[in-house]
Amino acid sequence: MAYLDTINRVWDTVRTSMGNIMNDTAVDLWFGGLSVTSFDGNTIVFDTDEEMKVNIINEKYRSEIERRFTENLGFPVTVEMHFTGTPVSGASMARALRGITPPEEKKPEQGKNGIGSTIPPFNFDYTFDNFIVGSSNKFAHAACVAVADRPAMDFNPLFIYGPSGIGKTHLLYAITNEMKKKKHDISVIYIKGEDFTNQMIESLSRQAMKEFRDRYRLCDILMIDDIQFIAGKVATQEEFFHTFNALFEDSKQIILTSDRPPREIKTLEDRLKTRFEWGLIADIQPPDLELRVAIIKKKADQAHIEIPEEVLYYLAENLRSNIRQLEGAIRKMSARHYINGEEIGMDMARSCITELLGGAEPVSTTVEKIFAAVYRKYGIKKEELIGTKRNKEIAQARHITIYLIRDITEMSFPNIGKIFDRDHTTVMASIDAINKKINATPSLRLDIDSIIKEIKES
Repeated sequence: MAYLDTINRVWDTVRTSMGNIMNDTAVDLWFGGLSVTSFDGNTIVFDTDEEMKVNIINEKYRSEIERRFTENLGFPVTVEMHFTGTPVSGASMARALRGITPPEEKKPEQGKNGIGSTIPPFNFDYTFDNFIVGSSNKFAHAACVAVADRPAMDFNPLFIYGPSGIGKTHLLYAITNEMKKKKHDISVIYIKGEDFTNQMIESLSRQAMKEFRDRYRLCDILMIDDIQFIAGKVATQEEFFHTFNALFEDSKQIILTSDRPPREIKTLEDRLKTRFEWGLIADIQPPDLELRVAIIKKKADQAHIEIPEEVLYYLAENLRSNIRQLEGAIRKMSARHYINGEEIGMDMARSCITELLGGAEPVSTTVEKIFAAVYRKYGIKKEELIGTKRNKEIAQARHITIYLIRDITEMSFPNIGKIFDRDHTTVMASIDAINKKINATPSLRLDIDSIIKEIKES
């Protein structure tokens, strides 16, 4: 079956990633020569005639393998090890285990202060090389590259903000990867803001605050994701204030992310807001249409699937809020293609988008709202707008409608053209015409703004 080849390619990725938690000898010993023999959409089966390998994997590694498969596939799976050889006696197995014990797993990489990185191993796949740069994230990306090159030199602290799911955490992992290439023993701590609070509470209950403080104040790089979660927590803010000062005074790099800039984090102490603004503040905006298209193409290549251009732009036009949606769409389409044998086309894309958006409004609905709003404003029906009449009033309203569709939905020029039975150059000319008139006619700008407001509030 075609999908079996895909599952085995994923297995290659999973097997390689296991090298993050165990040495190469262990990877070769326990996973070398293994390939997926069957997959029913839920259960991945490996066959082997080595009984000891079955026992060791089931006991020590199966849950981790399942987790990594799930992470790569985008849906949960179970792993089964099937023994195909002749069972050996318990005594024989014991003698074998005494002679060949499982190689020791890697301990977390230790920094000079004995503090290991807390970034999960599978996230080391996120690098600067596979971070797709566009106008919405170019500045933040450049700032992170600079910090990775010269930590605690130019931008300390580095504060990155933007909505969830648009690449902030990817950049943190990329910084770590780049730093560890240059200095293997550098100690990096990555933690969520909420987890920092929980760890502090747990340390207080155990009367282990010295251990807690040493952990965070003696590292080389401290990364806190979603720092806004410490807002309103007086004791946590007090502790982090002193941690921040200790690291900064010792010329250690601090990197923070949030869903908003420091000044907009309510119930965050002013002294922390001030310190967060000492270095560089960089924002990441939701990806524009061009960047979304590039991301989909990249993810499709990684999933070994080909997406028709029509489908590609349909996905990009409808999934606008974050990158995770785009990744989820590709995972769903890849799974349905290889597991169910479904053709990758518009029907599959529409189905996936419906699942991902839930109750959210699709672009097609927004387009109909635009036609309705233009009719209420100018008294010109949809049939006339998409028709061939070219009198001044209809042509003007048509240009405005095209402009609004592009502005509100970010739909591609060719797809807008399909609505009006015109080519993309005509669409571009219409938008250009309205842009020129807006600059010359303030009343037109007011009309368009009022239509946009009406549509967004409806």
